[in-house]
Amino acid sequence: MIETIADRYSVERAKWDAHAHTASGPIKPLPPEADFDWHCDRDHLMPGVREFLGDLRGRRVVEYGCGLGSLTVLLARSGAKVSAFDLSESSVEVARERARTMGLGDRVEFTVAPGEDLPYADASFDIAFGKAVLHHLEPVAGARELSRILRPGGRAAFSEPLGTNPLVAFARDHLPYPNKHERGADIPLRREDIAAWTRPFAAAQLRGVQLFSMVERGLGFGRRIEPLRYIDRELLERHPGLWPLCRYGVLTLTR
Repeated sequence: MIETIADRYSVERAKWDAHAHTASGPIKPLPPEADFDWHCDRDHLMPGVREFLGDLRGRRVVEYGCGLGSLTVLLARSGAKVSAFDLSESSVEVARERARTMGLGDRVEFTVAPGEDLPYADASFDIAFGKAVLHHLEPVAGARELSRILRPGGRAAFSEPLGTNPLVAFARDHLPYPNKHERGADIPLRREDIAAWTRPFAAAQLRGVQLFSMVERGLGFGRRIEPLRYIDRELLERHPGLWPLCRYGVLTLTR
């Protein structure tokens, strides 16, 4: 049973250290054109992120939960000065080697740290970004730290699994589907979590992602059902209030 934040850290660190050891392998070269914008244009779970964050060249960017560094190197390739952190030391080791192998080691600073207690000075960053990381953190303490390290007017964007649709929650907890992740101490974002993350910020918006197209996840990764994606885009643009029914959401924040 997870009762304290120390328990959460222990569970999450063990899970992601193990993942780093099993998932790491030869580092594949990226296409010459691959950078953060290139990735955003291809990632169904990150609509609007590129437009919200804007030009990254020369910006100080903090990446939450860098994992094995796949997105870290893309941020650096886009001209950002990146500080990336993760709770898992093994993951950070892989990410650091990835950046070094790709000739980007001098553009990224890696740190092992929890998102609720970061070793960065106040107002250190122009931009914060993370994918599937906020739901691993304690929202009140995490939001306080995020607000502290962003400069006034700074922006943050996070793509996160939502815990607001009871049918999706049931599927995550009880139904088998391909490539299902082992659950750690994570809790997909509930309404109260979203309220806590947005409270310290001057402006916040949540955009729903994957309503009908969440069927793709049930079939495993790598399956695209374009008609469902089209329906989602049209429906959620016209009725953004449907976001609680979605599997994922993009949370954007302005300090």
